[in-house]
Amino acid sequence: MDHEGVSGTVDPSPRERRSPARWLITGAGGQLGRSLLGVGPQLGIEAFGRSHAQLDVLDAGAIARALDEFAPDVVLNCAALTKVDECEQRTAEAMRVNGEGPGVLARACAGRAVLIHISTEYVLPGDTNQPLDEEAKPAPCSAYGRSKLAGEESVRAAGGEHLIVRTQWLFGPGPNFVRTVLAAADRGEVLNVVEDQLGRPTWSGALARALVEAAAAGARGTLHLACEGVASWYDLAWAAVSEGTQRGLNPWVKVRPVATSEVPRPAKRPTYAVLGLGRARQLGIELVHWRDALSAYLAAEAEGRDA
Repeated sequence: MDHEGVSGTVDPSPRERRSPARWLITGAGGQLGRSLLGVGPQLGIEAFGRSHAQLDVLDAGAIARALDEFAPDVVLNCAALTKVDECEQRTAEAMRVNGEGPGVLARACAGRAVLIHISTEYVLPGDTNQPLDEEAKPAPCSAYGRSKLAGEESVRAAGGEHLIVRTQWLFGPGPNFVRTVLAAADRGEVLNVVEDQLGRPTWSGALARALVEAAAAGARGTLHLACEGVASWYDLAWAAVSEGTQRGLNPWVKVRPVATSEVPRPAKRPTYAVLGLGRARQLGIELVHWRDALSAYLAAEAEGRDA
């Protein structure tokens, strides 16, 4: 497999450099899409969102019509099957949506808009002991990871201007791990949470802002974007409950660390899936620490804001 040029560059073309003002978001009903739609006006962009029901990324004709209608500078592809365990049972569908869909979208965008495609740490090895940069050789351990890797490859093969952004452990508007933990805690349940999987918990609001920065910088190729700091799922759950008790949550909630082996799942999970952020830092893009991001997210939730 040829990964030449995977890490990418800052676009050196002589055309007018400006912050791309018009964005079309596919899969806009998810966490990241909702965050970008929520903060877009603050960032000086006009964002148009389309859910899967409104725009199927496997439908080239529908994509062409959307490009005609919105004339975007940037198309942000958030459309994906992201339930890791379900992908093990629905491998063909996962490969169509996550693997083939991005290629259909990329070919439609070629020559018309820059495609920013959202990918995942699941495409990389999950058994290392140090952060992995953009040049690391992919080695997905699940059907979800394999389908997302196929999506990356189909975007590259399309030949258009693109930026593949790998991120991880997202929390934001809508269903997510933090919200699930807080709901269980509010019911007084004992929370058994895995402590031997490590990653970078990332707030979709911070990621949305970073994507706009990356687009303005003309970044192309592949880029890792995630919040600073490393945590386990147990760390994230404990922090969420700790924040929650300050906001009126039951202070006697128990969070118990457990091993991955104690909670078997259909899909294998990476044990150490920490994204290296060196290239983002070189571009001057640095997301906040995940603890600060968690506080900002919970404040936005309390105010009913998608951010």
